[in-house]
Amino acid sequence: MKFLHAADLHLDTPFQGLTGVPSALRSQLIAAPLTALTRLVNLAITEQVDFVLLVGDLFDQQAQSVAAQAGLMAALERLNVARIPVVLSFGNHDYQPAGSQWHFPANVHAFGPSVKTVTLTTADQTQVAISGFSYDQRWVTTPKIADYPAKLPTVDYHIGMLHGQLGTAGDHYAPFSVGELLAKHYDYWALGHIHQRQTLNTVPPVVYPGNLQGRYRDETGQKGCLIVESQADQTLRPVFHALAPITWTTWTPKLQGPVDRPTLLKQLVDQFSTTAEDGTELVLITLPTTVELSATAMLALTQGALLTQLQGQLTTTACWPVDLQLAADKSQPVLGGLDQAVWQQAGQRVVTTEQIAALADHLLAEPFLNQTLLEDLTPAQWRQRVLGLLQEQYHLTTEGGAADGD
Repeated sequence: MKFLHAADLHLDTPFQGLTGVPSALRSQLIAAPLTALTRLVNLAITEQVDFVLLVGDLFDQQAQSVAAQAGLMAALERLNVARIPVVLSFGNHDYQPAGSQWHFPANVHAFGPSVKTVTLTTADQTQVAISGFSYDQRWVTTPKIADYPAKLPTVDYHIGMLHGQLGTAGDHYAPFSVGELLAKHYDYWALGHIHQRQTLNTVPPVVYPGNLQGRYRDETGQKGCLIVESQADQTLRPVFHALAPITWTTWTPKLQGPVDRPTLLKQLVDQFSTTAEDGTELVLITLPTTVELSATAMLALTQGALLTQLQGQLTTTACWPVDLQLAADKSQPVLGGLDQAVWQQAGQRVVTTEQIAALADHLLAEPFLNQTLLEDLTPAQWRQRVLGLLQEQYHLTTEGGAADGD
């Protein structure tokens, strides 16, 4: 017996935190979730799996675009033609309110808001029971695990599908404990909701496959699904398969000692060209703490000019830098624990109208502002704009309270 376990497709998902992306790469970003789904169907057909499990958050939001719906339907129909059953559930992102109707192909079973069990018979006559439910609202704070039946004695394997997370009653996403899952004596728990692939228990497997396509900078690494196959001892063994066409990665160049802006840019270009691998990578670059940047290099880094220059010197978008930062020096003391009154007193002494005006005048002398910010403003207008922005920011960070700070 062999099946495919995937979750968190997030079709229609937006890639966030990206600016200045070339048009060719932008097209790939838009198509990435559906491309990953196409690869999932290809894998299921190639591996000749007995069935496919899709555990929640098929879509990124409750209201889906026509393109996302059509993409999912096309994928399900391809599996239908291949005679591969699909069992799916909806999660907190794509929850289905009462009365929602879908006209899925005949091979699809979609769970409703109550825990139910469906039984499948594979080609080799293996009997498999699958229990699960779908969200009918964004939050499911009442644990659902009590509604799952104990393992059915009449089947060869019993699988639980659960879109949720570890927690206790009152938590937002169908909270559960591993002990509660194991008490059902199922042969496999197909989890969804957590986007990082992880195994909560090995025998029987209690597994998050992660999401199908990384969407944010903190969703780094390969993304895909699990192919789960029965073993001679009746256990089930999941194996990961990468499917995402675009991967978020991190990279730290080898830099040391004092570096000026031209040297830093050249070293980044020279080293970055050697990092590209198969597929498209969105790269988050962190400069090591061992590097000492000149004043112009630091200004170019903090203002984003260095990243723009690096992007401009690349000849391909297959490996594209999307962020460039200096690593935090953990040896430096953390000042966040100082009393708020101390910060306030320091701010009143340092952040004065005169100091802000002087800073504005100083910034006007920087070539970066005059050459990169292509706005037709007089020095007096620039000075007034910087003055207003800094005063506004200071007000927000010292008088706005915790909510504004967040």
